Amino acid sequence: MAVQVAVPSTRRVSHRVADCMYASDVSIDGHTTVDIPACVAAGATVLANGVVLAAAGNVAPTVVQTDAIMGRYGRNVTVTSTVGGAGVIVGYDYLGQAMRESVTLIAGVVTGKKMFKDVSHVISPVAATISIGVGVILGVPYKVLHTGLIAELTNDVTAAAGALLAGVVTQSLTSGDPRGAYTPAAAPDGTKAYRFTCVVDRNNLHGSAHVIA
Repeated sequence: MAVQVAVPSTRRVSHRVADCMYASDVSIDGHTTVDIPACVAAGATVLANGVVLAAAGNVAPTVVQTDAIMGRYGRNVTVTSTVGGAGVIVGYDYLGQAMRESVTLIAGVVTGKKMFKDVSHVISPVAATISIGVGVILGVPYKVLHTGLIAELTNDVTAAAGALLAGVVTQSLTSGDPRGAYTPAAAPDGTKAYRFTCVVDRNNLHGSAHVIA
């Protein structure tokens, strides 16, 4: 499994390799086995709960973001607001690569598509009360080519089929993740660990670069 994971102390050092074609855990035919340890259940207030902004500004997480919260390779982020507007989630992926995701805030919750390992802050364009949470979609280490899952396990027991998304080549602030994502049939709850084999892109293992503007 790919275990080179950026941590906040080195998050500004990107470990992404352009056109990466080799990793010791990827076979010559492009198969890799992904292990994702247990992480907490999805929740709308996991990272920040009801932070009041008197004017447009930034809301930063109020908890330390560990693997137990964000997953080994990141996960999608949710933003709950009391007011609508054009918001932005700012942070880093598991390789330490800077990333942003534009979201259309509503008076309610919106769900992101990119896999954040470390959320720096959420930008709100207006005064609002903001909560930051995490979703049920988990990041993967390499760019997924084929959405078929092989030998899928949850806690080492054969699992009901989850959903695997392929990596998105053309990146934008609103696109899916460049490596793709995994949604297990049994959602994270702090106890479930996941293992599956899939086919990844041996011509570009880390996927396209994130865009931040």
